[in-house]
Order: sequence, then C-alpha cells, then structure tokens
Amino acid sequence: MNSINSKLLSEIKEHQFFDYGCEVKEIRDFLASSLPYLDRQRKAIGIIEYILSQHGKEKLLNQVAELARVEHGIQELQPWVRDHVVHALRSFILGIYLNEYFMSPLNTKSDCFQWKLVGLLHDVAYPAQIAKDILKPFSEKINEIKRDLNVQAPDVFFRVSPVNLDQLRNRKNSFDLIQSQLDKWGLRIRAKDEYEKMIEAGKMCHGMISGLSVLYVIDLLYQKFNPRREHKNIYQPDSTINWNQKYFIQDIIPACAAIFIHNLDKSRFQRSKINPHKAPLAFLLKLSDLLQEWERPSLENREGYDAGKFDISIIDGNIIFKADIPEERKREIIEELSATLDFSDIRIE
Repeated sequence: MNSINSKLLSEIKEHQFFDYGCEVKEIRDFLASSLPYLDRQRKAIGIIEYILSQHGKEKLLNQVAELARVEHGIQELQPWVRDHVVHALRSFILGIYLNEYFMSPLNTKSDCFQWKLVGLLHDVAYPAQIAKDILKPFSEKINEIKRDLNVQAPDVFFRVSPVNLDQLRNRKNSFDLIQSQLDKWGLRIRAKDEYEKMIEAGKMCHGMISGLSVLYVIDLLYQKFNPRREHKNIYQPDSTINWNQKYFIQDIIPACAAIFIHNLDKSRFQRSKINPHKAPLAFLLKLSDLLQEWERPSLENREGYDAGKFDISIIDGNIIFKADIPEERKREIIEELSATLDFSDIRIE
C-alpha cells in the first residue's frame, strides 16, 4: 500500500492512536480496505462510534455519533453526493498526524478529546444541505417555466432553516457562546450575522449547522447529567467530573466554534485569518479538512482520486503535501489555504 494511507500508518505511533481512542487494527483495516462505497461508510461509522466512546464521556459521544448515521441513510438514496462520513474519519486520522508532528513542535497541539469532537463531527449536518439540494431541481424547473413564458418575476427558491437550534438550556444562546470563542481567537467574524445571511439567501452551510447541532445535543446531555439542584448531594454519582460545567466551556465551545466556521466562504476571512497560535483547533480542522482530498467520491469523480497520488511530509517545520491531481483542483486547495490560514509554511506540490 504505497500511498498517503501507508505514510500515515507508518508515521503515527500505536500509542498516539491510543491517545485519540483508536483501535489500531481497525484503523489499519479501514485505510487498507477496498470495500464498496456504502460498506466503507458502514465501517467508518462503526469506527467513529468506537472512538467517540473511549474518552470517559460515553453517554455524550455515543449520542452525538448517531448524527453520523443520518448521512449514511441519505447516501443510500443518493449515493454520489460529496462523501462526508468516510471523509470525517480520514481527516481525523490526518489531523492526528498534523497535531503530533506539525502542531506539537509549535506548542499549539490540540487536546485529543477536542480533536475527536472536531475531526469526527465537523460535517454531521451535511444531510441538511443535501435536503435543500434535493429541492433545488423543483425550484429550478419553476424558474425555467417562468423564463420560457417571458414573465418578469423573482426567482423561486426554498429555504431550509432550523428553528430553536441556537436555544440552549439555562437561557444560554449558541451564537453568544460561539461568538465569545471567535473573539478570543481574534477572528473578525460575526457568527449570528453569518447565519442570518445564510438563511436570508436560502442557502445551507453544513459547517454552521454542524457546529450548532453538536453544541445543542451536548448541552442537552450536560443538562441531563449535571442539572442545577438545590442540594449538591443529589447530583448523579458519575457526573461530578465528566460533566463539570468548566469542561463544557473549555472543551465543547471551542470545538463547536471551530466546526461552525470551517466551511465559511474564504471571503469571510479577509479581515482576519485563522492563526495556529491563537486558534489551534480551528486551524487544525481547516487544514485537515482541505488536505483530505484522496478517495472522496463526488458527482463529478465517482471513484475519487487514488490515495497513491498523494503524499505528505513535515520537514523542518514545513508541510509538504504532494497531490498528483488536476491543476485546477490543486489551485482551488492552495487558494483556500492561503485565503483562510495565517501561516506560510505549507507547500502544495
């Protein structure tokens, strides 16, 4: 297996995989396998569920892992949309490599638990985007009829927008919490404004919805296992450490903020880019998400690019990413990296 998959397996040590909750044999089998597309998704979901149960917060993560199943069900109906379940696992593995060998020497290494949340769950709301895309042919047909009739009228489009997804327990609001984190990272992005622009335009950004969805579900679980009580001695016995509210603030909110912004259009970063020292978790997600391009089926490329066309190395603090793919796609990746990340030591060949 002479490919980027073999490179990652040879470079990441067993104890490092263990730190992130991975079972090495399962990861090895997954990267080496040539399973049919939907079977590969099923295997990826099983591995994701296992990884998400290995960090002492089983109730939290097993519940959130259910969100990953939704896309699999939709993929069975519409199998050649852009893959995200398998991509999430591959970008998670790539992120382990980058976290250990690129971020760590910069003293910006992300916490293993946070990377599990971010790496594995950053695209869980993609079904919401697919749902809107399924309606698009219908609205386009209406607009086509209008043009054929030569009647002047605004184009028709469908809006798909969640209601109350930002309303957390104890009168907290997701946009306020995410905005607080973006401010700490020095990012001049207004979370609620971006969301409202998306809704007004009738679009669906799976990154924003994923961040809100993960935050909403985890907030429900924190409420269940660490409720406000008049007497401390009636807290559930397994909640005093795992469900302490300080972990919600230091682990969960940064993870969901990173997910929220990872798919924003690159134009939103003109005033401030993601810096690895100020926002290491968001930086690691954006970098891993962009570079994980191999073996990703899409409508235009149903097999995806072969893993043998890719390689990655870290030499003297520089990332050298080799991709033998069409120049147009390579140029798109380079433009996205340079527009969103405040860092120059990444070379795409």
